[in-house]
Amino acid sequence: MAYVATEAGSVYALAVTTGAVLWHRELGTTTTELCGTWGITSTGAIDLARGLMYVIGAIGQLHALSLATGEEATGFPRQVVSRPDIEYVWGGLRIARDRLYVPIASYCDVGSTDGFPEGSLLAIALDAAKASTTWDPVPGPDNLGGMWGWGGVSIAPTTGVVYTGVGNSHVWSDECSCFVDNAGYGDRIVALSPDLTKVLDSSQLLDIPPTGDDDFGAAALLFQPDACPPLAAANNKNGTLYILDREHLSQGSIVFIPLGDGVAPFIGEPAWSVETQMIYSAQSVLYGDDGKRLGNGVRAFHVDPGCGFRPIWSRALGEGNQAKPLIVGNVLFATGGTPGGFYALDAANGVSLWSYATTGGTVAAMITVAGTVLGADTEGTVYAFRPPESARGCTGRAEVLCSRRAAAAQSRRGSDQVSPRGIAASAALVQHPF
Repeated sequence: MAYVATEAGSVYALAVTTGAVLWHRELGTTTTELCGTWGITSTGAIDLARGLMYVIGAIGQLHALSLATGEEATGFPRQVVSRPDIEYVWGGLRIARDRLYVPIASYCDVGSTDGFPEGSLLAIALDAAKASTTWDPVPGPDNLGGMWGWGGVSIAPTTGVVYTGVGNSHVWSDECSCFVDNAGYGDRIVALSPDLTKVLDSSQLLDIPPTGDDDFGAAALLFQPDACPPLAAANNKNGTLYILDREHLSQGSIVFIPLGDGVAPFIGEPAWSVETQMIYSAQSVLYGDDGKRLGNGVRAFHVDPGCGFRPIWSRALGEGNQAKPLIVGNVLFATGGTPGGFYALDAANGVSLWSYATTGGTVAAMITVAGTVLGADTEGTVYAFRPPESARGCTGRAEVLCSRRAAAAQSRRGSDQVSPRGIAASAALVQHPF
């Protein structure tokens, strides 16, 4: 099954092979004073043990829906965002060690007559015997510090340490007679204990200025090349990919690579392949030999002995925000961003294997389940691709399994948009008009 959330506030369960709607729920939308109309942007989290999907709607309620039927679990929904008129959950939910992590940010860094938005990270105990906790990255009220990267938080698999990128603060400084972005843990990568009661370490990158809105709007990629210690890599809105020793964040970046131009905020995650020992970053701004801008696309870097990062290939694919690449075997799947489209490239050299045009933009990350690769566009269409039966194991061909358009609800672009990363975590997607 594929679980799909949309900016029109809808949640669908689809059959991956046919695109048939198995169940459908409406969680509603909200219209803000200055930032438009919103539905569900956050990717939900699947709890297989309990048979539930957790998802947060626009009014800040946490829902627990049956995977089989879509029915609400006993005790839900729960209000977890205290001021949904100015605060919002962008980032994907994450389950680890029987805790559900919920990152809270703002719609667009503006306040209301009730005050200014407050960022926070919640660890909600799924086992009633555990306490739920909240971490405030910028102590005090009404001062931002939101965590709004689409990927949510990252969890170290062996230790359970929580890594998150924090957006800018909004704190007055008499020293500059201005509001600064780096108060508390603003504009940092932070490592936290699993229960969020301790800050274990944080980055303090000197090239990120105290003003200018240079958020870490992306979850940190946790990876370990053969030639390096355990690393964390995160994109900053300023267009730079920062790579840090994740066990020594305070020592600063070991590598920083300018990739974007900051025009479309650089907020997707990079991707890592153990097989190729390469890291891939989408939404990189690419230029031809004549200096002419080619557009946004993927750049690939090999990690060499000594933990050096060497550029290998690049491929222009589109413009605007582009999703985290998906690596399946020796194939890299990527999205085109604003002009739309899906692309399959050879992960080793960037050679194009196939592409598929879409009606809407493609900003949601693709996923794979049981040999099927799935993606979505901003017009509300969900796509499923699989190699033809005669070409299983081949990398240069694919067929569209099904296509379904999302139903009749209206959102800010006039259709039932699939949200960024538009599906439940650990689930699959389908080409299916809604």
